[in-house]
Amino acid sequence: MSIHGKMKHKRNKIFTEFRKLPGGILVCTDVMARGIDIPEVHWVLQYDPPSSASAFVHRCGRTARIGNVGSALVFLLPMEESYINFLSINQKCPMQEMKPQANVLDLLPKLKSMALADRAVFEKGMKAFVSYVQAYAKHECNLIFRIKDLDFASLARGFALLKMPKMPELRGKCFPDFTPVTVNTDSISFKDKNREKQRQKKLEEQRKEREENQGKKKFVKNKAWSKQKAKREKKKKVTAKRKREEGSDIEDEDMEELLNDTRLLKRLKKGKISEEEFEKKLTGNQRFKAETVEDVESDG
Repeated sequence: MSIHGKMKHKRNKIFTEFRKLPGGILVCTDVMARGIDIPEVHWVLQYDPPSSASAFVHRCGRTARIGNVGSALVFLLPMEESYINFLSINQKCPMQEMKPQANVLDLLPKLKSMALADRAVFEKGMKAFVSYVQAYAKHECNLIFRIKDLDFASLARGFALLKMPKMPELRGKCFPDFTPVTVNTDSISFKDKNREKQRQKKLEEQRKEREENQGKKKFVKNKAWSKQKAKREKKKKVTAKRKREEGSDIEDEDMEELLNDTRLLKRLKKGKISEEEFEKKLTGNQRFKAETVEDVESDG
């Protein structure tokens, strides 16, 4: 079953149904990371590393409820291992590496054949890849999670893609380690007949439009800078409103603290500061934040 913030009323129904099940898997966003109690959750798998250290702990807290035992796993790339040290210091949360399991079933050939047989699967894979890459591009902890470190070819193979999508982050890049399928992906149809009928109708409309515009020169007038700025400001307001409605728990101060602590950790690893200086500065940052909170409270 799956849950995300945009489901609204349907979300409560799915949550109630999942709690009644004797077993199952719930794929969800951080909307389920805190304040939710589901009995006997054995595993919490974090496919995407959270941008907030506190969010990591809240995610893990969905298992091992009320004295029970549970396990939590986060997927990290080799160059992201400094996140482990960061969590150990920032959240007092030590982790152990889980070695790769033997005799793992290779599902990628099956996923590729499913994508070739149904356009819905093909498009889902493309959207998942794009979403994953863009999450790195916008990650608030970009000192550790850097888009330039991603192996796009391996990532595309992992998502069982048939070809590379067109997106700004991939523009001008070559991928010799990724081999696209020889099949024309435009010919892949939906198994759902209604969706395929709508797609064919849209393709026909596009074909007619191309024929009508053939030979005509198109002049695209650039928007005025002021209008572009107004559009960006409007987008920021809409995003902020959506975050408030979804109850985002990532505050600007928390993110600033995360980035400051990460910078200190990197300086320690490069030998630019000693462990004594690191501990002193880290403690100083946390004490300053605590004193600031006390001042605010005393002022009413």
